[in-house]
Amino acid sequence: MSDQTMQKTPAKLDPITLEIIIARLQELVTTMEHLLFHSGYSTILRESHDGSCALCTPEGLCVEGSGGPLHLYSYYYTVRSVLDLYPIGTMQDGDCYISNDPYLGGTLHVPDVIIVTPIFVGDEVIGFSVSHAHKPDVGGLVPGSSGAGSREIFHEGLVLPGVKFWTKAGVISEVLEIIKRNCRLPEIIEGDLRAQVGCTAVGAEQVRTLCAEYGVETIKAAFPEIMALSERRLRDGIAAWPDGESEAEATVDHDGVDLDKPLRIHVKVVKKGRDITFDFSATNDQVKGPTNLRPQASHVAAVMALVTMLDPTIPFNDGLRRPINFINPEGKITNPRWPAPVNSYFGLANVLYNVCNSALAKFNPERAIAPPGLGIGAIAIGYDENRSGRKAVQYELFPVGQGAKFEHDGSSGTVGFLNVTPNTPIEVIETEFPVRVRRYEWVEDSAGVGSHRGGMGNRKEYELLGNATTTFRLGHQFKYGGWGILGGGAPNTVRGSINAGTDREVAMKPLETVRMQSGDTFIVEMPGGGGLGNPHERPAADVLEDVLNGYVSLDAAERDYGVAIDRGTMTIDQTKTASLRRS
Repeated sequence: MSDQTMQKTPAKLDPITLEIIIARLQELVTTMEHLLFHSGYSTILRESHDGSCALCTPEGLCVEGSGGPLHLYSYYYTVRSVLDLYPIGTMQDGDCYISNDPYLGGTLHVPDVIIVTPIFVGDEVIGFSVSHAHKPDVGGLVPGSSGAGSREIFHEGLVLPGVKFWTKAGVISEVLEIIKRNCRLPEIIEGDLRAQVGCTAVGAEQVRTLCAEYGVETIKAAFPEIMALSERRLRDGIAAWPDGESEAEATVDHDGVDLDKPLRIHVKVVKKGRDITFDFSATNDQVKGPTNLRPQASHVAAVMALVTMLDPTIPFNDGLRRPINFINPEGKITNPRWPAPVNSYFGLANVLYNVCNSALAKFNPERAIAPPGLGIGAIAIGYDENRSGRKAVQYELFPVGQGAKFEHDGSSGTVGFLNVTPNTPIEVIETEFPVRVRRYEWVEDSAGVGSHRGGMGNRKEYELLGNATTTFRLGHQFKYGGWGILGGGAPNTVRGSINAGTDREVAMKPLETVRMQSGDTFIVEMPGGGGLGNPHERPAADVLEDVLNGYVSLDAAERDYGVAIDRGTMTIDQTKTASLRRS
């Protein structure tokens, strides 16, 4: 591909050309994401799809992305941190940079690693091809890195501040050896990193192909236009709402350290004209435990809630940042000071997202949505050895039930507000790790009741077949759970136990690290979603179907929904049901 080809005279950026370029860029980042998940080594990447890919401008602004929308702000802050160390004029074609620093960069926590690859067209950097992937281990106090004992970020694993990792000649071996020496799964981590580098290289090459077709100036001109489209759609949606203020809050059990101190998550939303402000000033101060949220996590949770309440089809890019103002003082749990730990951010980010949703419902009640199960999180089981005799880390995200909507019941078995991370198949878990999944099932009566009920919670039981150190990060919502809206009911809360039914049974805590032996078991019950509307308005036939499916018990059908079901024939007792619902 010649430089002369690259410098075609730019075509007029008319709406049709722009739409074609948008579609091509969407295909491009989706291809990058596909390559990332299908060439990664770890189960958290290739099975749970805890990653994403994007294209950014030379300033670091995200233009197109594919994968977890939670990663939107991560890209900008990470590219900026790389540029602070390596000015764009010093970069060479073939370079790649690596960062997992939640303070100097933009990752959500230390196990997230971002690869940044400059896109050269001739001698010019026209943007960056980036990939974001969660690692099963980056060192730290415990296998999986996200331990309950973290009191500062140094406990959470190796922190890389945006350094060069790759050149045209290949990997910088000294940097790779430092990374491998500081994690428990060196071969797995190296494989995941090479997958990230490879997918960003493909992204960069495909952008050059686009430049050859349309001209580099046309592609460069499309980047701000794509972000401006998202900005305009968001501003137009905000403008249609009435001006005003709204507040909402929720309570979280504790931070894993001060077990008698519930945490307050509060947001005040101020809408004026075509702009909106999220104020976190009344939220809890930063805490000792690893549940703090860096701004890239707390801010994107609010953005996701806003887009949910307006129009989920608005493309996620950095144009969405412009109509939104944040009041988020340093020292809050939503903006902690260095070196506060942050590795268990995910559960609190979910709570904050739903608090923002509740506050925004005042402006657009027709799009109100009940919260998904509050308690999303993960487990990390660090086995002393797997079947091949090597150390292994089983890192799993736990699904919950989604909240109900005006149109339908909440969906079941999805990972909270992320929605793009599938369950790890049991067959994969049992093949790769010394563990047996003894049962995996819906939990009866776990969904919040309503005219539309929430999605179902689930129960999963494991038996370890090897000695291991296990960390439970289950959302800090064992006591204070989710809620229903517009007359709907709250779902169940998280529950768990270790060695249930034996003389060694102990109740599980929301955040703890436990040494376990071969033969030990544990059960986790994840919550369903909140309900919406008066449960007595749910069609009796739907209630009967839920009973027959094992979602709702006979007692709950009568008590909560006012639907009497004959236990012999399993049909609706119409007379008694009418009487119950009248009363």
